[in-house]
Amino acid sequence: MSSQPNQSLIDGIRCLQYLVSCGRAVGCRELARLMGLNPTRVNRLLMTMAAIGLTQQDEQRRYLPGPGIHALAAQAIRGSALFSHALPLLERHAPADVVVALGVLWEDQVIYLYHSEPGARVSQALAGFEMLPAWRSVIGMSLLATESDDRLRERLTPEQYAQVQPAIARQREQGYVVWHHDDGEVSMAQPLGAHSAALALAGMWHISDDEVASRLAQLKQLVGCLVNPL
Repeated sequence: MSSQPNQSLIDGIRCLQYLVSCGRAVGCRELARLMGLNPTRVNRLLMTMAAIGLTQQDEQRRYLPGPGIHALAAQAIRGSALFSHALPLLERHAPADVVVALGVLWEDQVIYLYHSEPGARVSQALAGFEMLPAWRSVIGMSLLATESDDRLRERLTPEQYAQVQPAIARQREQGYVVWHHDDGEVSMAQPLGAHSAALALAGMWHISDDEVASRLAQLKQLVGCLVNPL
């Protein structure tokens, strides 16, 4: 029996992930461009998944997630030890006056499991924030630091690599990233160890060094709550 990965299965899962991440109806040619695959292959994958309800077509024959995605989503949430453990802790302990985000790295994007704005309800914080390119996210920078510089140069353009390199160096040295944005916002992130996820605080504007240190201590304490009992 071959021990090689099943490429068809890999492509099918990637295809479904890209489709769901688009957040709108999309044609197979556009999806194929996003994935770097042949349109005929993508169309075959989408039709196969339509047969089991994971995709469906609209009147223009563009593809959307099908009703089966709801069952898959519920099963995935139940199967995620990180999500089921983190949510009640974030509800109880996360600061309410700043952005609090929990995200994972998927290919070159950050997918947010939790993203709360000040004053927002918990239901609004759950998987309700669009994915971002890793180099534009403090969570992404924190998680990219686990990869080698050679891999990062393959993944990013020279301009993107130059932007993230200082933050990645700090993550590797200090175990966290503090990002001072050009517009005065400060964001910070720390990985959650074996879970390939990171927690971030953001939406802090023109704050002093003392407040940066205070918020960083708050972030570390919250990460400790999420990691230690697992």
